Amino acid sequence: MEEIADTMRIKKIPCDVIWMDIIYMDEYRVFTFSPEHFPNPKETNDYLHKKGFKSVWMIDPGVKNEKGYFVFDSGTEKDVWVKTKDNKNFIGKVWPGDCVFPDFTQQKTINWWAGLYKDFMKIGVDGVWNDMNEPAVFDGPGGTMAIDNVHQGSEILPKNSHLRYHNLYGMMMVKASRKGIQEANPTKRPFVLTRSNFLGGHRYAATWTGDNTSTWEHLKMSIPMSLNLSLSGQPFNGPDIGGFTGNATPDLYGHWIALGAFFPFCRVHSDFRSKNREPWAFGQEIENVSRIALNRRYRLLPYLYTLFHESSVNGMPVMRPMFFADVKDTRLRTEDEVFMLGNDLIIIPKWAVEPELPKGNWRTINLVGEDSENDQYQPDLKIRPGAIIPLSNIIQNTGEYSLTDLDLYVSLDEKGKARGTLYYDEGDGYDYKNSQYSLTTFTAEQKGNKVIIKVSDKEGKYNPKTKNLIVHLITDNGIIEGQGKLSKPIRIKISKQ
Repeated sequence: MEEIADTMRIKKIPCDVIWMDIIYMDEYRVFTFSPEHFPNPKETNDYLHKKGFKSVWMIDPGVKNEKGYFVFDSGTEKDVWVKTKDNKNFIGKVWPGDCVFPDFTQQKTINWWAGLYKDFMKIGVDGVWNDMNEPAVFDGPGGTMAIDNVHQGSEILPKNSHLRYHNLYGMMMVKASRKGIQEANPTKRPFVLTRSNFLGGHRYAATWTGDNTSTWEHLKMSIPMSLNLSLSGQPFNGPDIGGFTGNATPDLYGHWIALGAFFPFCRVHSDFRSKNREPWAFGQEIENVSRIALNRRYRLLPYLYTLFHESSVNGMPVMRPMFFADVKDTRLRTEDEVFMLGNDLIIIPKWAVEPELPKGNWRTINLVGEDSENDQYQPDLKIRPGAIIPLSNIIQNTGEYSLTDLDLYVSLDEKGKARGTLYYDEGDGYDYKNSQYSLTTFTAEQKGNKVIIKVSDKEGKYNPKTKNLIVHLITDNGIIEGQGKLSKPIRIKISKQ
């Protein structure tokens, strides 16, 4: 783990999180650590933090049915387990062997489960990953628990069968997990990822698309799958880049990570039986492809963060289907090989075959000196006419993120105007609720042979401390640059068309 973290920094491949799957546990017992592999988890987390990484650790719902194991004993004492129709603790096989399962319809279960995170988070855990929460049961019907199992309910939820609560189980689990994480770290924003969720569950966790395979079919399928999740109220979602099972070829991995950099949730992951997924495992060419792709994503952080803020306010997805560009254009309604990132960018994979694109002068842009039109892996990015997109410097992790230097990509529409917004805050904590944020609106307008770019509106009390504002005016004949300060309009001279 330390070697992977170190190599990411040495090779300057941007990365924020190292993920710990079930093998970190002591024989798959949740809320424990292997004495062999992670004898001092606090030391592990401290090491990652010094390198600018966060750590996310997996917690499953299946609790080993074993007396003397503190999670089982405390849960049994409080009688929190899902029951069979005969009112016995339901027991099913998962990774630890025989397991019992928390009944999250009960408030006492939620409180008990949340309390387990106090000591867990104390050792420097940054986030939690709830997996297997459909719930998965290896020896159960259809790979889950029997539909006639019984959930006891509480004042809010009635007592009923698992048939009634099956689709809610994952969301109820992450709601309880989030409660525990927030109580353990009340001044920090929590992070939870889930494999199973439900309508409304976006309030508690990000959702990933589950255990995909290293195939072209699953790479291409990830776009309509993530678009449908986005339209179903799960804006923070994405697939396992490179595929979870099987072995990705260098070519497949190159295409996948180049595209995956633009999903709302961006993570490379794999089965422990698969070959390594680190970018350098595929050779120098694909390592370079990965670095360019992730540099592009990190340059777009101001735009992405603004989109997530917008989503939190009005529910608009971060990743959007093409018909969002023009709902009256019926050509766009079946397009599922390309997608939009917000309103202002179109992402076009290299393997897309004659995709349907919206009308208008959508210009191709490059972000880190790449030449996407002549690159076999990097998707083409097209900016909407009339858009202003904010970008930051290339960084290695979000701990380095700042807007001291802010770039604006400006593309005028047919009327010679453009508009864009930028949201910024501390990046953690809850002071944004007390107006400690900045929501800035930029406008651009052509007047004669000049384009004037200025701040037209600003909300919030937070100061992003931007010292240098660099404008990149995207035209059909190339890019024209100008620079200045946020406090004053910037004027760029252009040749009359």
